[in-house]
Amino acid sequence: MFGDYSLAELGSILVMQGFAGLILFSVFLLMALGLAIIFGQMGVINMAHGEFMILGAYMTYLCSHLFETHFPSLYSGYFFFAMAIAFVAAGALGLLVEWLLIRHLYARPLDTLLATWGLSLIMQQAFRSTFGAREVGVELPQWMMGRSRSPARSRCRSTACSSWA
Repeated sequence: MFGDYSLAELGSILVMQGFAGLILFSVFLLMALGLAIIFGQMGVINMAHGEFMILGAYMTYLCSHLFETHFPSLYSGYFFFAMAIAFVAAGALGLLVEWLLIRHLYARPLDTLLATWGLSLIMQQAFRSTFGAREVGVELPQWMMGRSRSPARSRCRSTACSSWA
């Protein structure tokens, strides 16, 4: 039933799937909390909430390719730059949408629902037209994969304290 997997391999797979489930749960929780806070504070039902999150993901993708092609020596640190760009891009678009669309629809929750649903469809099609229908991904830097040593350990290995490592 489980193929040629040993009990240790099955345990590792179970742990990996558990962490993947926790990661997915945390994303869904953040999305739900964001929707609840926006509705509670502004009275706006934002159906384009996920698309703003997707905008941040695509900004990370673009930063990854920018660093990979133009700044390969700095590629290991692109992730911090991409996080800042993603927050700024999503926040700037959110401010623009609030100024152009949502501020005219306060106290009309059904209208905000329809307007942001239309915005969601427009943003989805814009992303699909720009990046294609298939998902895109970024390559993680080596330090995020656990493949690099800390400077203290590598310094320790190159000096007389190699018996400590």
